[in-house]
Amino acid sequence: MASLERRWKQERERHEDQVQSWRFLAGRGPRRSATVTPTRLRYWSYAPPRTWVLAAALVVVAGFFGYRVFIDTTSANSGDVVRFLAITVLVLVVSITRITVSNAGLSFDIAGLRRVSCFGFIALSAILDVAPDIRPADWPRGRSASSWFPGSRAVHVLYLVEGDRAVRTMWVRDPDRLSEALLGRPMRHRN
Repeated sequence: MASLERRWKQERERHEDQVQSWRFLAGRGPRRSATVTPTRLRYWSYAPPRTWVLAAALVVVAGFFGYRVFIDTTSANSGDVVRFLAITVLVLVVSITRITVSNAGLSFDIAGLRRVSCFGFIALSAILDVAPDIRPADWPRGRSASSWFPGSRAVHVLYLVEGDRAVRTMWVRDPDRLSEALLGRPMRHRN
């Protein structure tokens, strides 16, 4: 078991080294601070903020305007309203995640101030299968790693963690390309 943990840690380090060399907007190329040309990422896709983040933003905005209309007796300063809306939009933009596949693994990245932070890492060697749309009945329930957006399809990734099977669900535009990056082969479509 210790060797599996060591291999997982090594693969995470290799993944982070490869991902850190690329900008969050990976299509813009590697970071200027990269001293050598990094290995290309196998796959990347962007996902909108999670549903609960969008709902929280709506509740906060509604609360702000409700307070300004019904409770606050002073006249509304347009600068305060613009500032509040700008901060809310900034929080939503920063909540965008990137689904990234490197030569070592899969992660769900957010843009940091100076580097990309990798969350929910899954080593490529631990990935067993990928299924589109509906999760197969014999697979365990999984956690969602991204939110639905127009033109996307659900993809379920089956992997091993500490000897148990686990599933991670995400929404992507091109499931076959993701499967090719994760497994090296197109996805098997189930009936």
